[in-house]
Amino acid sequence: MNLRLAVRMALLGVRMARAGGRESLARLALMTVGVAIGVPLALLALAAVPILQGHVDRLGWHRTTAASPPTAPDHALWLAVTDRYAGQDVIRVHVAALGDRPPVPPGISRLPGPGEKVVSPALARLLLSVPDGELDDRYPGAVVGEIGPDGLLMPDELVAVVGHTPDQLRAMRGATEIRGIEQPDARADLVGIWGVFFGMIAVLVVGPIAIFVAMTARIGGPRREVRFAAARLAGATRLQTAVFAATETALAAVAGAALGWLAFALLKPVVASRVTLGHGMPIFVDDVRVPLVPLLVILLGVPLVAVGATLVAMHPVQLAPLGVRHRQRRPAPGLWRIAPILAGFGGIWYSTVLSRDDVSEASTVEQATVQMVSTFSVLSVLVGFFLAGAWVCMWVSRGMARLSRSVTSLMVARRIAADPYGTFRMVGGAAIAVYVATTLGFVAAANQEPGRSDNQTLLAGGRPVLDPGVVAVHVQGATQDEVAPLMSAGVVVARRSPEGEVVVRCTELARVTTLDCPLPVYREGVAAGQDYLRVEDLFTVPAPGASSADLTFQPSALAEPAPGADLLPIQTLLIPTDGTVAAQERVRTLAARTLPLSRSKTSDDLAVGPILDVTAFSSAVPYAMVIILIFTACSLTVSVITGVLERRRAFAALRASGVSLGQLRRVVLLETGAPLAITVLFGVGLATVQSLATFTPDEWTLPGGEFVAGLGAGVLAAFAVSLIALPFMNAATRLDTVRYE
Repeated sequence: MNLRLAVRMALLGVRMARAGGRESLARLALMTVGVAIGVPLALLALAAVPILQGHVDRLGWHRTTAASPPTAPDHALWLAVTDRYAGQDVIRVHVAALGDRPPVPPGISRLPGPGEKVVSPALARLLLSVPDGELDDRYPGAVVGEIGPDGLLMPDELVAVVGHTPDQLRAMRGATEIRGIEQPDARADLVGIWGVFFGMIAVLVVGPIAIFVAMTARIGGPRREVRFAAARLAGATRLQTAVFAATETALAAVAGAALGWLAFALLKPVVASRVTLGHGMPIFVDDVRVPLVPLLVILLGVPLVAVGATLVAMHPVQLAPLGVRHRQRRPAPGLWRIAPILAGFGGIWYSTVLSRDDVSEASTVEQATVQMVSTFSVLSVLVGFFLAGAWVCMWVSRGMARLSRSVTSLMVARRIAADPYGTFRMVGGAAIAVYVATTLGFVAAANQEPGRSDNQTLLAGGRPVLDPGVVAVHVQGATQDEVAPLMSAGVVVARRSPEGEVVVRCTELARVTTLDCPLPVYREGVAAGQDYLRVEDLFTVPAPGASSADLTFQPSALAEPAPGADLLPIQTLLIPTDGTVAAQERVRTLAARTLPLSRSKTSDDLAVGPILDVTAFSSAVPYAMVIILIFTACSLTVSVITGVLERRRAFAALRASGVSLGQLRRVVLLETGAPLAITVLFGVGLATVQSLATFTPDEWTLPGGEFVAGLGAGVLAAFAVSLIALPFMNAATRLDTVRYE
């Protein structure tokens, strides 16, 4: 077929689609809406990795150290500290240029000179609204500019870059000479570090959406098959008939893809305003993006999936157009359909065992192999679920036939037994979506470290050990003379021994904390051990950089002072205040001016949550659940509408023979609800077994009751939404429908 003839066939396909009347237009509209729903859901799923990677990339310059590669001809002096104000992180960076062309952080055009500072827009607004003694005095100098978006982690991030002379900065403890600003590189590549996990999530989310798109392409399939069978009988070739069918589907799919891309663009600000990644601040809208290659794959692949589903469904028409009206029953699904599930479980377990080894020591080929095995294993489970669904529905029909006590349930049992494949196509999208949601629930539960809710560690938040109103100032090895401006009556001094112990008198520590004497010692599973973990977090100090991702000091133990302890360097000062926020912030400001390297903590800071929050996965689960439940509702709605449209003549004939409208509605309700309930339970069981293969016995835990209740309520709500087609059955099964066509 030459190009001109192909264009003519496509135009004829458009005319045939238009000639179908209101029913054809309704079918095209439903297909368009289905694709328009699937595309933004897929794009949002694929945007998760870029959001997290962009977050890590923006943190790159915060990790600048003396070992950072050169980025400028001259050097600079650098001291970066993560401070706090009123429950928010404040990044302050002290700099001094050592030449005319020093390294410059992103977002600013030059380093501020002595007596100058550049601040983020949010910090500039905050400085104007609070007393200088509580915040502005921490950053000496005049504001000469603002930091642009390239230098900020989030729009509301609080950052100040303060200029000094080289002599001033050399006198500050902790200042280092840098050759360049840390750049985003492979050291913070989430794809390499979390490739196995993100590969599994991508397959889990995008796979069901592809199934949903293929299902929407089958709306009104039998009626279209009759039309195209007539075209074949009239002399159209297989290729021409395929062009007719593909054109009709492509029109709806392309329109739906365009609308879906537009919907994704409109949703980006909403997503950016809700995603905080554990910082309590919305991210940049530009960070909600999908890379070009995945974007093209979705925008081009979704219409191709829809067209492919149509062509596969057209295969019987191509082979035997006269047999469209008289279909033969397919053989019953066999037990072999669960084989891909078993193979997938084995692959997931194998890849998980390998991924527990040190990823940094593995070669690129080994990492790629583990990621590939993991991704294809999850894909194998999904494919196996889709294949085994018909087998499950077959047993549903047999159980209903055995337990049937009414004509309605018997009709449903016979209907499912006649076509278990079609039955699972109706509920498969929703069942697979619940399987995905349950899998995410197990992952979130495993990341919450159950049983440690009473303490805050590096990965879990909890009850603070510091008394309200007490400010813990980590001076990190300062001398008695250096901390003299901070000393007053009631200040508790904690020193550091050469062995890394925190040396402090227990009676003094008990005055400013919730602890009792003696000093706690860590013992696994003992209450005193939990107290030790909370004290350990009090004295843990992040690295001397604007990021708190690395540790410089973590106490090895707590010890009472021995003779000569007064000569040890001071690690932390515990300074009581009157308990007001203003008093605490004034202590922070004094500490920042006295020892710029110092960091301060209050009881509120210790209660905010984990110190390390790399992926904030648990906070993303509710949003993923919303997407999955929307998908479930749409999938079920399309299935019910499709079932009513495809069998309107059969329903009309039953109604004409004496079956009441209520019985017909119960038929639709049962043939959707019964397979849905069983296949959903099957999906939950698969997710449970998969989680057992993914996590160790110590890591594995059941999702919380709120998650289970929310998932169950969401599925019931989605099922209720799908029944909007029932009120229209009266019009769809009128007696004149029997003479339709």
